[in-house]
Amino acid sequence: MSPHRKRFVLFSVMPRLWFDPVDIWVSDTKRQTVTSVEEAARLLIEAWPAKFARSKKNAAARKACLAALETEKMSAVSAARAAFLKAAEEAGMG
Repeated sequence: MSPHRKRFVLFSVMPRLWFDPVDIWVSDTKRQTVTSVEEAARLLIEAWPAKFARSKKNAAARKACLAALETEKMSAVSAARAAFLKAAEEAGMG
């Protein structure tokens, strides 16, 4: 199984941890509304601009998403959303 397929399988079996919508620019002309920790984590790992893929804010957002996925606590979900928003703003996507 390819690494991309493994990631897809991993994300497809996780429970959805919803949060208030965050609108980001995924390209110069396309916006995307992110509404869950799983969706945010997938974007941070697979579709983030290369220049910011290893930034401290990206790493903090990935760590916050992982914590939310592990604990499933609403406080962790809120923290993941906030960290994702900061990373998106840093990358010029917010």
